[in-house]
Amino acid sequence: MKQHGERLVASPDRMTVLKGWATGSVVLAGLVAGVSSCTTTKECPRCAKAQEQPATPSHDARAVATPQALADGLKWLAEHQDEDGRWSCAEFMKHDPPDAQCDGGGDQLHDVGMTGLALLALMGDGNTVEVGPYRQTVTRGIHWLRQQQDADTGLVGEKIGHGFIYDHAIASLALCEAYYLGGKNPLIGKTAQNAINFITRARNPYGAWRYEFPPNGENDTSVTGWMVLALRSAKEAGLKIDKAAFTGAMSWFDEVTDPATGRVGYTEIGSHSSRIQRVNDNYPPEKGEALTAIGLLGRFLMGQDPETDVIMVKHANLMRSCLPEWDPEGFGCDMYYWYHGSYAMYQMGGNRYWEPWSAAMQEAILKSQRRDGSFKGSWDPVGPWGFSGGRVYSTALMVLSLEVYFRYAQILGAR
Repeated sequence: MKQHGERLVASPDRMTVLKGWATGSVVLAGLVAGVSSCTTTKECPRCAKAQEQPATPSHDARAVATPQALADGLKWLAEHQDEDGRWSCAEFMKHDPPDAQCDGGGDQLHDVGMTGLALLALMGDGNTVEVGPYRQTVTRGIHWLRQQQDADTGLVGEKIGHGFIYDHAIASLALCEAYYLGGKNPLIGKTAQNAINFITRARNPYGAWRYEFPPNGENDTSVTGWMVLALRSAKEAGLKIDKAAFTGAMSWFDEVTDPATGRVGYTEIGSHSSRIQRVNDNYPPEKGEALTAIGLLGRFLMGQDPETDVIMVKHANLMRSCLPEWDPEGFGCDMYYWYHGSYAMYQMGGNRYWEPWSAAMQEAILKSQRRDGSFKGSWDPVGPWGFSGGRVYSTALMVLSLEVYFRYAQILGAR
């Protein structure tokens, strides 16, 4: 049974703009590059607390180009939303002129996940169901996600294939963010809590997550990383979570981490990211460290500190040796890695980790953004998983990666 009939209405008179809440941005908004991350006209408790922390200076001149790239990316996403609120992986180009349509369609089975991802990108720039230039876009998207939830199980979307669990996790994260940022609208809160309850039931006892529901005892790092993001956001929003889930996730990260190299494995210790034979196995998994990035970010979100948990330094050193590079001809692009890596390395900070990553990431992202015709503001869906999420996926991920510069607080000491 789907939830129908309840529609969210934006309040145009709400003045408080809360920024600092991109995907996984489950902490107080801070100052990055000396620029406030909040444009509120009233005192924002998050930002007021975060501003007690010293600003992180930036020496990267490329940051000047980021606001325009971000604005163009958000505009492209907003212009390719369907009237019912979803982002269509396969048919988003129907919003373009017939003689100038974008390419890069994905798999329509992932409309739930990609709608969540697009919403997270928009909310990361301060748009909510109540405020922001794209508040109506966000409102339509959240309403559509709510309609996709099964009222009995809490699952957002249909249980089809393996990908449904990813889609549910991303949608859950978007719902939690929308609830927190949108003045804790009870309709959104109910949907978000039910989605989190499904995540709780999908976890293996004393373990983590993978594809199956009910769980069958198998775990993997990629799915687990998204679940940690959703649960941490739910916790910050005041929703009910199973605290044992963090213990299970941490145990899994420990189990698959190679203590010698710092590499976090996929389903076993130190293994590389997965590939599908004859689909995306032309992308060498050794050219990215997506799972290590997920593990590092997850450890931050669950309260570990590289000052005392030295494995986190090994994670970061491994990622530092594998910086982002726009290399479509050499099949070296991995936006999934770049997204998780950007948030993880920002937490590490400093000249050794964040600055080289920041420079490489901006070079890769800014020079690859399309600037022509209907493509303007988007990114081509290159990389191992572009075939699945399509241009909506690639554009939302790259916008979220850009938002780390302005709207993602450093977790340690932020509260």
